[in-house]
Amino acid sequence: MRIAIVSDIHGNLPALEAVLADLASARPDLVVQGGDLAVGGPNPAAVIDRVRELRWPSVLGNTDAMLDHVLTIPERERRFVGRSAAHSRDLLGAERIAWLTSRPMEWRGDDVAVVHATPGDCWAQVRQDASDDSLQATYGPLGVPVVVYGHIHHAYVRRLGGLTVVNSGSLSLARDGDVRATYALVEDGRVEHRRVAYDVSA
Repeated sequence: MRIAIVSDIHGNLPALEAVLADLASARPDLVVQGGDLAVGGPNPAAVIDRVRELRWPSVLGNTDAMLDHVLTIPERERRFVGRSAAHSRDLLGAERIAWLTSRPMEWRGDDVAVVHATPGDCWAQVRQDASDDSLQATYGPLGVPVVVYGHIHHAYVRRLGGLTVVNSGSLSLARDGDVRATYALVEDGRVEHRRVAYDVSA
């Protein structure tokens, strides 16, 4: 099965629209949304509505969780969360927030698992330069050959024997030096990152 993982859209509708056009040519069998869907960009409601319309399976991201599950937010994040969450709640409304915050922590398919950050924790930071041992200890317990996560906005692939760890990259707010929207394609253990140009000024 050819699976696309689209993560960290952060309310960026122009990036999402560009990636949708690219997905039409990439032709995955399934698209999974990897969390952080709405907060941080100018079009959070429109992005949520579009993803719901597409019926993509989704996982919970940290900026999704912060809209409702305040008690799960690490202390160091709460100042940022207070400002951002209040603004986003006003834009989204109760029904969208209820849908968004009810997303599961992980998704599993044929030999692939998707989480936002780490299993059971959508806030944890696993950097692109984490050690092989750390990646194995964090993602190995999921028991699948390929694990894909988002959160750090830095696309990479690390092969660790029987485990491949993938960061899908992000559609918005990239931190790997490339402002294009980035998503991952996984098929039979092979991984491709697709970089999609969009109108950043929009």
